[in-house]
Amino acid sequence: MKIFGPVPSRRLGMSLGVNNIPYKICTYSCVYCQIGKAVTMQSERQAFYNPDDLLIEVKTALEKAREADADYITIVPDGEPTLDINLGTLIKKLKTLNIPVAVITNSSLIAQPSVRDELAEADYVSVKIDAISKETWKRIDRPYKSLDLDKILDAIALFRKDFN
Repeated sequence: MKIFGPVPSRRLGMSLGVNNIPYKICTYSCVYCQIGKAVTMQSERQAFYNPDDLLIEVKTALEKAREADADYITIVPDGEPTLDINLGTLIKKLKTLNIPVAVITNSSLIAQPSVRDELAEADYVSVKIDAISKETWKRIDRPYKSLDLDKILDAIALFRKDFN
């Protein structure tokens, strides 16, 4: 299912979810993941779904859920949303619906300037970090081999400085 909800969110009110990544393609294989172990682990961004198709699906879901207005359209897939090379395009297209757009990310690719630029297009970005110790990070998040925690932490601080 690529579009779900609207569902109640503690932080975002009623949220219409957008799953922009196929099932369990992620940069991490977290021990606590509610979906289970990652099926495919990678850190290279690629195109998954056509942003125009996702926009049509969101419009359809919003029409069907007319009585349950969405406070946010939230990009929160069954994997890491920043793996989608079309994330920035998708955010811009969703914003044409005049509903704030949120992205929930594990922060693993935030060291890439293009990822930070694309996330900055959103109205709300929730970055997650489970540990600042490399040993704990590796034990809990089980990251893809090319990821660097120090770069991720520095990039989160940089993003926070530039993003409201």
